Amino acid sequence: MRKYTIALLLSLVLLALLPIHTQAQWASQTMLSDQMQYYAHKEPGSKLFVHFDKTIYTNNETVWFTGYLLNLRSSAARLHEFLSVALIRAIDSAVIIQEKYQIINGLAFGSMVLPDSMLTGNYHFQVTTNLVSRGIPELSFAQPLVIKTNIEPSFKASLKLLQTGTLGKSPHKILVSVLSREARFLPKPVAISYNYGQLRKKATTNASGELIIDIPETENITDPNVYTKLKYGKDSSYLNLPLPVSKRKAHVGFYPEGGNLIHNLPCKVAWELKDQQGAVVTSKALLYGGTELIDTIETNSYGIGKFILVPQKDITYQIKLLHTAFTDSSYVIPQAAENGLSISFSTGIPTDTLVFRLNSTNPGKVALRLHDFRATYIYNELSISNTPSNIKIPLGDIPPGLKTLTLSDSLGRPLAERLLYAHYENKQKVQISTERQSYGQREKVKLRLNLNQPDTIALVSIACVQENRLPSSITTDIESYTKLTNELTDLAAAPDGRGVGDRQYLEDILLVKGWRRYSWQHILQASPADTLKSYDSLPLRLQISRYGKPLKSAVELGIMSAGGLSFKKSGPTGDVQFDNSELLIAPGSKIQAIVMGKNQDTYGMELNDPFVKLNKDYTKLITAQRTVIPSTIQNNTELTLKSNEKVNRLREVEIRAGGDQTLNYKHGANECGDYVCRFNILNCRNHLSDPGNRHPIPGQTYTNGLGGGIIVYQLCKDEERRRFIMPLTPIYTKKEFYVDAHAEPLEPAFESTLYWNHGLILGRATKELEFYTGDITGKFRIVVQGMSTTDVLYGQYTIEVKAK
Repeated sequence: MRKYTIALLLSLVLLALLPIHTQAQWASQTMLSDQMQYYAHKEPGSKLFVHFDKTIYTNNETVWFTGYLLNLRSSAARLHEFLSVALIRAIDSAVIIQEKYQIINGLAFGSMVLPDSMLTGNYHFQVTTNLVSRGIPELSFAQPLVIKTNIEPSFKASLKLLQTGTLGKSPHKILVSVLSREARFLPKPVAISYNYGQLRKKATTNASGELIIDIPETENITDPNVYTKLKYGKDSSYLNLPLPVSKRKAHVGFYPEGGNLIHNLPCKVAWELKDQQGAVVTSKALLYGGTELIDTIETNSYGIGKFILVPQKDITYQIKLLHTAFTDSSYVIPQAAENGLSISFSTGIPTDTLVFRLNSTNPGKVALRLHDFRATYIYNELSISNTPSNIKIPLGDIPPGLKTLTLSDSLGRPLAERLLYAHYENKQKVQISTERQSYGQREKVKLRLNLNQPDTIALVSIACVQENRLPSSITTDIESYTKLTNELTDLAAAPDGRGVGDRQYLEDILLVKGWRRYSWQHILQASPADTLKSYDSLPLRLQISRYGKPLKSAVELGIMSAGGLSFKKSGPTGDVQFDNSELLIAPGSKIQAIVMGKNQDTYGMELNDPFVKLNKDYTKLITAQRTVIPSTIQNNTELTLKSNEKVNRLREVEIRAGGDQTLNYKHGANECGDYVCRFNILNCRNHLSDPGNRHPIPGQTYTNGLGGGIIVYQLCKDEERRRFIMPLTPIYTKKEFYVDAHAEPLEPAFESTLYWNHGLILGRATKELEFYTGDITGKFRIVVQGMSTTDVLYGQYTIEVKAK
């Protein structure tokens, strides 16, 4: 075994204590520092994270969330005025609902009620701010979620593979079966559309509610799922089923530590194994040098393995997979270079000191830079020999998180590079406790929160949620996202669901993802012009017309909201532009513009909200990373809540006689924007957003809230909609969560979110909070996350609710 002479370079031990640029630098290295500054202005590293109370919802459920804008300069923070939150359906990228929420000092607190008519399946929240440059959002965040239903489907549908086909010979045969909720034949056929790869077809079921689909296998298909949409009347269901692949291909990546294999220098090599779908594969393999068997290696549960190699430049190294599912089994490792240098870390997640070994085939001079592509934290020029050296670098006040160690030549070209996580500490920054861990139904829970040192103050959001509403495959946290997921792409799912909390997972990921989503090419493309950034003007606009033509003079608008009536003048041609501050209203209320004065019926208005188009365009730019392949949904009852987790809902209630006749009315405003308040006034200005408002009934007599007097309401038709009244897109302020004590025993309590709190400040003293369990039994997870004096923080705790 080769013996190495270990030389401790004392100057490098003190490296972190020296100011950057204290030594004469090569001109190219100075240029790189300048380029980093330009890049930092172009891509400042600001992040948007949104804490949603859970990631599995049902239709008509309330979503609670807190938006955190992180790493913002104070001047930039003031420019972010609202969050735009859009719910996107995964199967067709349709925008289901979109709303805006006020940002104050980099924080946004919001809630959104999901539509009752939502189809079950995979969705994601697409979140941006009002700052947009050339159509690209300054900050963005995507949260995958699943929508289940608390209503039994109107029909039962399932997919089943009847016969496995053979590539180029016979097709797969899939049976689609549809019956009524009562397991009877439906009186009419069900319309079915399906797609597999590039294949897209439509068909209908037979009299027995069945359809057999023939699907020829497609070679090298990246997604072998067949996706179906079943439509019967007004109801639809989406199902999907993965089909067998006869020729499965493996994707194998090799990642030598430092970047390259160097002749006769020992190197740690990570390797990653996935299939053509991107799913990780656990497998063993034989490692060969030429024809000689060197070792048997294997990948772990997230598809990553490691081995040590002392490569020789004239030998071809390869692995042969011991996995029968793949057509190809041999994969060649990149050839070793004759000369170069390599680095070997003792650990990629150092606490306070970075220790590594430096090997080189040739003596010379190199530049060492510890950085994050935006700022250089340590820089020095080293004279190296062909004798291996152990180097220690105190990390000092370097911010925690992902950093890169780069060794480069006199021209600034990287010779070796390694990713690390500085100041790694796997400990919870907030202590969470309750007086006990087991509770009965409808019992009070006393929650205590304490900050761990050195943090002295924190601002957090808190959720207590049914644990099965937080699957690890689609749930993220502020630590994992800001420190890992947002910095690196295409990460395999961590065994514990988080990643940052798993030391071995983090070590392996840092080896495989040695090259980050940005590279030196991005740095070198930055320029001084990038320090000046302009943003698109995207105000909410109204265009007023009269008799369908532009105005010749300005008109006065009344802006009605729950806060009262204000006035605003249009431009001479009828154009109106709103400041964001003019659109702020409380959640659940409405805001609308009305042309004031005489002859109102001669005016019309068109609303232009640029974020309607932007949110649709963003679906092509912003993708929700899912750490697993699409989930299989073979039966449409799989996404229905269990009976002990929901209230039995009546599909239709009709009251024909009796006491309070307001139960017969639909609440709110109708499609024409007309409503009647509790005092029987049509379009009452004093009760614009009152929850007691109801739809007017054609033929009924009301007091006219706009012009006075008595009016007989006529049938509301789209072509007769009042064009001089226009609902505006609001920006919602925060809404407080109501803690229900469930004092009424006959009132059901099937809330999956028992508690939510946002903007809570934690200090040195213990913070005590109270909430109540409901009727749902099982485990509930308490999640606390937010920002502290030193960094972001995350903590979780579990309680259990047992039946009485």
